[in-house]
Amino acid sequence: MFGDGGWFSSTPRIQVRRDGAWTDVTGQTVTPAYPTSPAAGTNRTYVFDFDTTTGDGVRIIGGSGGSQTFTSLAELEACHR
Repeated sequence: MFGDGGWFSSTPRIQVRRDGAWTDVTGQTVTPAYPTSPAAGTNRTYVFDFDTTTGDGVRIIGGSGGSQTFTSLAELEACHR
């Protein structure tokens, strides 16, 4: 993340792919609350929980914040609890 971009301008949405179509998951929550500003910070962890679902792909989607047109993630992990 940089001073001019790299964060999401709105709370990111988790989507799963089923039969080639991306759909938002249901029951999504994020802890801690995702700040839609540079306060999202570098090396911070956000945990997204959502209803159990199936699919063959997962992605995080949302608008880019700052004057640049990119978002950044250092690591993405998906697990079933």
